[in-house]
Amino acid sequence: MKYLLLIITSLLICMPDLQAQITGEVNYEQAGIAFTIPDGWFGQEAENLMVLGNNSLPGFMIITSHAYSMDEIRDEMKKGYSEGNGTQLQLSSSLENITKNLIGGEYTGTIEGNAAKAYVIASVNPHDGAGLTIMAATLSNLYSSEYETVAKKLASTIKYTKIDRSSELEEWKTFLSDVRLTYMNSYYSSGYVDGDASVGYSSETKIDLCSAGYFNFNSNSNLTVSGDGVSGIDDDGSRGAGSWSIKIGASGQPTLTLNFRDGSRNEYRLEYTDSKVYLNGTRYFRTTEGEYAPNCH
Repeated sequence: MKYLLLIITSLLICMPDLQAQITGEVNYEQAGIAFTIPDGWFGQEAENLMVLGNNSLPGFMIITSHAYSMDEIRDEMKKGYSEGNGTQLQLSSSLENITKNLIGGEYTGTIEGNAAKAYVIASVNPHDGAGLTIMAATLSNLYSSEYETVAKKLASTIKYTKIDRSSELEEWKTFLSDVRLTYMNSYYSSGYVDGDASVGYSSETKIDLCSAGYFNFNSNSNLTVSGDGVSGIDDDGSRGAGSWSIKIGASGQPTLTLNFRDGSRNEYRLEYTDSKVYLNGTRYFRTTEGEYAPNCH
């Protein structure tokens, strides 16, 4: 939900003209998601989202993906949207169970310091894949019931198709079981800076993924212990920092999920390119033996 808010803060309340306008039916076959853009609205794609504008209705709609269950998305929607730069939206109505897989509510607050109002609908994928969130927003003095109506109209067209990617996910589980994933970053500069002879820093993140279903997490030599979750791998629940899983995430791609024991969660989009592993686009080294073996005792 924070990701959605970061998108909002980058938009003007009055939509600019969009290039490469998208209208009508939209079908993401690989993710098994389709919907129809309402008449009079036009969209433009960005990463994991679509921004919609209308020449006669001031404001915008945002369609973005999520990987929450119904209970999880309800909890997230109750929290509202809070970020810097004068943007904060809080739930101002009760959440409405529109259908079994749709939940919506009205929000009021500010967007970049401007009094704003919005209607938000979350759609949950019944096939355990990525779902969609729709936000229709404008300035408070321009808001009307039309925003709720158009958000519901769009949501009513959403269609999910079950995509069997179990073999792909199982392949990733096997590839990452009893593995250490390491990210390393360092910088060093010699010379006098602020009276010092040199300036430098280094950071390191280690993720140990154990076949028993638990993981260990170490970042900058600070050990984090916390969560639980669903991994699809047996876990006795008493070891490591929590449990891990591989599933199709909000991006529609295989995603590594770390469920910490304190209830927090980290998600990493997985890619394997040129014999290298990438988490959220960042290179991680995959090791299994010797001093670089995972801590899975």
